[in-house]
Amino acid sequence: MNVRRFGRRVVGVFVHNWPLKVAAIVLATLLYVGLVATQDSATFPGPIAVVPVNTPAGTVITNYPLRPIDEVRYLAPADLGRLTADDFIVTVDLSTLQPTGGPSSVPVSVIAKDPRVRILDFRPRNILVTLDQEVEAQVPVTVTRGPAPAGTAAGQTVFSPQQVTVRGPSTAVRKVVGVQVDVQLDSAIDFDREVQGTAVDASGAPVTGVVLIPRTIHVTIPLITNQQSRTVPVNAVITGTPAPGFRVASVEVSPLTVTLEGDADQLVSLPTADTAPISVDGATRDVVQKVSLALPAGVTPVEVGTVSVTVQIQAVTETRTYQAGLRLDGGDPNYEYAVSIQSVLLTVYGSSADLDRLGSAPITVSIDVSGLTPGRHQLTVAPSLPSAVTVVSINPQTVTVTVVSPPSTLPSGIPPSQAPAQSPSPSPS
Repeated sequence: MNVRRFGRRVVGVFVHNWPLKVAAIVLATLLYVGLVATQDSATFPGPIAVVPVNTPAGTVITNYPLRPIDEVRYLAPADLGRLTADDFIVTVDLSTLQPTGGPSSVPVSVIAKDPRVRILDFRPRNILVTLDQEVEAQVPVTVTRGPAPAGTAAGQTVFSPQQVTVRGPSTAVRKVVGVQVDVQLDSAIDFDREVQGTAVDASGAPVTGVVLIPRTIHVTIPLITNQQSRTVPVNAVITGTPAPGFRVASVEVSPLTVTLEGDADQLVSLPTADTAPISVDGATRDVVQKVSLALPAGVTPVEVGTVSVTVQIQAVTETRTYQAGLRLDGGDPNYEYAVSIQSVLLTVYGSSADLDRLGSAPITVSIDVSGLTPGRHQLTVAPSLPSAVTVVSINPQTVTVTVVSPPSTLPSGIPPSQAPAQSPSPSPS
């Protein structure tokens, strides 16, 4: 009975006021049909560009621009008209993507700018994105030039900078070994232009996907119409001053002469071939360098591009006289010592730097008085100085040292024979 009663109650819930419930369902259906009837279901064929967002700092997308969206299906009010690519926002979120240098599948997000437009579907729903670390490297620049026009000869090629910065994905930057600049001499006037460089790998093939900083190289190539040759001596250009107490003793260059080619008017006014500056500032030893020749534009060396320069640095030597005090060593505390003079004059030879160091503090000369008995003694002065200097003379060479026993004192009224023995008091040297 209870089961039947429960069943009747359940049926009563559904059939209670059933006309109103049926009317509500019919009304909702009519409203939905009316809403659909007022909107237009359409498909935009694309393409629509995909914009990356939240790209991690220090990374770069190597397959940019990304693959576009091919198709978007949407539902929009009929009075809105046909939509264009600008009516959609298509993005991929890269905030969690790791810069591995390999492709990764990333979901695409598509929304409509107009809130009345509802996105039904789009394709593809995922695209491949390759994210890599952005790095930099310094690489050298190489300039190659074509043949000079008829009746001219190309002078020395000068370009700046000698190195450039390559920036881009790590997988691409690691391939770059240098920047190649190709120059074509297409007229009989001097070449002086900014030329675009190309990043190349070890085989000379271009490397794409990288940026050069700076983007261009300034190249200067003079063209000579009245070319002649002339042999001139090499002049080493020395700059700076050696360290205190040192001087430039001599300068040697190898080779001594070079043969130059260039315009006849320039060669006539060129008595020597100067080298690039060689600094000896603060030097205390010989300076040996290989340097290039600093020649005017249009003048080039025939065979030798660099020269070897040896700058000999010597210490400046002189003779100085110092006053040296006397110090007695090895004295017996039972004796008193007296010296005939208190100082001697030392004449010393050496470099200015060593003599400056020697004279920076008081100089004392030791005299050994150990083992001397009471009396007068003639002792030779033998100073001990640093090995970098040489003693030229000593004035005087000998001194007189007098050794005496200190007198003993007895209390009054006591005969000398009964006086107790006393130890002599030490006397200062």
